[in-house]
Amino acid sequence: MVTITFIIAIIALIISILAYRRTGGAKELKKTVDSLSTTMESLKDRTGDSLREQVEKLSSATESLREKTANIIDRLEKAVRKETEEKSSEEKTPEEKPSGPKRSRTKTE
Repeated sequence: MVTITFIIAIIALIISILAYRRTGGAKELKKTVDSLSTTMESLKDRTGDSLREQVEKLSSATESLREKTANIIDRLEKAVRKETEEKSSEEKTPEEKPSGPKRSRTKTE
């Protein structure tokens, strides 16, 4: 029984080798690999270009947002400094400032 199985395995191996050669063998496989690698290189180039464009768009949008944020912070700083200056100038006027300490008046009657 073992010898019959061995003979069938050898016959199957011979048939598979013949089928491999008939389909083109290693030459056909090499051609297929080469064409796939060429296709992948062209896809990489196309993808790289579109990716560069997207990065440029993102960087310009980021720069625009950065500039707008800086402008808003600058306006906010000016507004806060203006309020601070107005409060400090109000506190410095001697006419409005009482001479003694402030006491809260409560009714004790």
